[in-house]
Amino acid sequence: MTIKAIIAICIGYGAGAWFSFLALKKRVLLARAKDWLSARGRIIESTLYKDPKRNATHFRVRYEFHVGERIEGSTPRIAGDWFWNNKQQADFVARYVPGEEVEVFYDPRDPKQNCLDRTDTSSISVMWLIALGGTILASLLVWMSFHR
Repeated sequence: MTIKAIIAICIGYGAGAWFSFLALKKRVLLARAKDWLSARGRIIESTLYKDPKRNATHFRVRYEFHVGERIEGSTPRIAGDWFWNNKQQADFVARYVPGEEVEVFYDPRDPKQNCLDRTDTSSISVMWLIALGGTILASLLVWMSFHR
């Protein structure tokens, strides 16, 4: 087995393990968020923008709410920032219009942990898909190295 094959196998299994860990972590946070309290808040910024150095779009949704003090949040989805495609991302950002009142969910023990959407699990699915893909590719490389 060549050094390149060994590195590819390590990267594949590493990606599988890492993205499995992230997906599990997000799943636990999502389950905890179901018990969070809610407060009325307001959208400050909702922007979809293109990265000039890469062919990728990003978004930023900022909001504020008051729970004893003013808190500014920027985590609209507790499950993460990944979307299946750019249209899905654009549709998500379009849901939040600056100045609009929204329901903000927050952890009563730590209100700085908060979100606008605690039900969307699509970004967790993306993480599981990457974990599965990395593991399958690494396993195929291992299998091919023994069956030449």
